[in-house]
Amino acid sequence: MQPNQAANELTEEQVLNFLVNTLDEEIDIELGENADIDSEDIWDVLVGATADEDSVSHLCEISEESPHGNTILHHLRTKFEL
Repeated sequence: MQPNQAANELTEEQVLNFLVNTLDEEIDIELGENADIDSEDIWDVLVGATADEDSVSHLCEISEESPHGNTILHHLRTKFEL
């Protein structure tokens, strides 16, 4: 628990991790053995973009830890009928 955090409060990071883990467990995105990212990376970007009311492309552009936006969008387009 972080300093100054009440015992019954959730941090933004805890909520993000919960959502990403739940989505990753419930919705299988099979990317293949040679994929340079995993499904958790995709969910992390989607949840983060949603929480920030931002686009996937912009979030990936400004984040040092995110994969390239085109990589995320490519996998989404090939796995889901958008």
